Amino acid sequence: MKTEEQFSAEKVLKYLLIGSQVDGVKFGSDSGTTILNFSNYRRKEDSDFVLSIETAWTLYPKPTDYPSCEEEVPNLTEKEQFQHIWSMRREKVVKVELGNPSPHLIIHLQSNKVLFVNGHDPNYECWQLEEEWMSGDWLVVAAPGDEVAVWCLDGFEVF
Repeated sequence: MKTEEQFSAEKVLKYLLIGSQVDGVKFGSDSGTTILNFSNYRRKEDSDFVLSIETAWTLYPKPTDYPSCEEEVPNLTEKEQFQHIWSMRREKVVKVELGNPSPHLIIHLQSNKVLFVNGHDPNYECWQLEEEWMSGDWLVVAAPGDEVAVWCLDGFEVF
């Protein structure tokens, strides 16, 4: 991932997620997909945002050294995933960062917990964050091969 791509993606992710809270969950058509809703009740002009996770993820009780690939992420059952989601419900996002060289999504919550989503896969998208109604104004994707792609609202300064 290029430094400028990481900078742009982090700027958009911070703008969209900081101050929001985990506000809902939907389990995808198979056990490998989890969809989290983030709402920011202080910014009513924005819609909710949806994080679609199609790779391994976990919730750490505090910041730590993070895995470098999917195989290093603890393998969670669907019940354990739900318990993690339940434990972070309504928690505000206070910090967002991407791993390097892979675009692992690292979301720090108010309680000091950290949601880690793997961003490394040579062939598939690992996660994407977009508006709930998919207007196309906002989209950040962990693309195959440790790349990240960003689409943002016209006029939003990414640099």
